[in-house]
Amino acid sequence: MASTYLDAIMTEGTHGVGSLNGLKVRTLARGAVVSTADVDNFTIVELAGFNDDGEQLCKQLSDTKNKGYIIATPEQRYLNEDISHFYNAVGDHVRLVLQEEGYTRFETSTYSKNTGLTTIKQGNVAHFDATTKKYIVSDATSAHADYATAGNKYVVVADEDECAGNFNQPTIRLMCQ
Repeated sequence: MASTYLDAIMTEGTHGVGSLNGLKVRTLARGAVVSTADVDNFTIVELAGFNDDGEQLCKQLSDTKNKGYIIATPEQRYLNEDISHFYNAVGDHVRLVLQEEGYTRFETSTYSKNTGLTTIKQGNVAHFDATTKKYIVSDATSAHADYATAGNKYVVVADEDECAGNFNQPTIRLMCQ
């Protein structure tokens, strides 16, 4: 038998967190509405048409080769929730950030290390993987097999130590390439 209390305990603090590192990022005019499944902040989404009210729809990136938008919706805390409790549910109106090469920078906790990478450091490269819904960080000299054709590429500009303590989860800072 299911329990909402058990569900709450099992999902405690499991959502991705992050922050934008610029005052003047460009966003998709009027944002979008999440259409098919819940999406964590600071992951990548793609546009998915329009609803009956003419609002733009978005969904989690479906193919690593597609170019997308950073979903970065401001959290609204009502009960002093931890930042890792927030996510974008189906039907939520969200803010989508355009990815500008060499300009758009953000922190994210939704990442993993490529096989063989032991330490994340400045100068590493990353791409968003549509299957795992995470950024895969690689050494620039031996990037992940999907990196070359990925539609969303980044360079690591701050490692876990430099971003430590921001969200009670390890984060790294990425800059769009």
